[in-house]
Amino acid sequence: MKKLTITYIYSIALAIFLFSSCAGLNKRVKTSNVTSAELNAVKVESPVTTGSEPAIREVEEKLVPNNEILPDNHRYFVIIGSFRNPGNAVKYQVQLKNDGLSSEIVKNEAGLYRVSVLATDEIESAREDIMRIRKSFPEYFDTWLLIQKK
Repeated sequence: MKKLTITYIYSIALAIFLFSSCAGLNKRVKTSNVTSAELNAVKVESPVTTGSEPAIREVEEKLVPNNEILPDNHRYFVIIGSFRNPGNAVKYQVQLKNDGLSSEIVKNEAGLYRVSVLATDEIESAREDIMRIRKSFPEYFDTWLLIQKK
């Protein structure tokens, strides 16, 4: 009888362990829809804060030609939108133009189309522009800095 009870307890413990392990694995599978190229492309540097303003996200990526047009040779890009579909990036450019912002589309090696409103070699200028956009256009609060890998 004692042996049966111990076996029963071990069986229940094993079933609970296996069930909880599978649930964790299922969650990982559902959230891992990012390709390895996208993971390599998104390397976040230290966020920059200025006073009480939200941090500026800074990401280093390699840019590739977009429709056989080489990316701008500048080091820093102020990114206001990001899209997998190039048509959506073009539509977003129209919206930005209506708000008085000129932009260009750059493409990273993971195939994402980034809508940039500034390309420069001066990091402080780029950061100031991000803060200006966030203040003047609250709907673009998630504007961030792309640092081009050389």
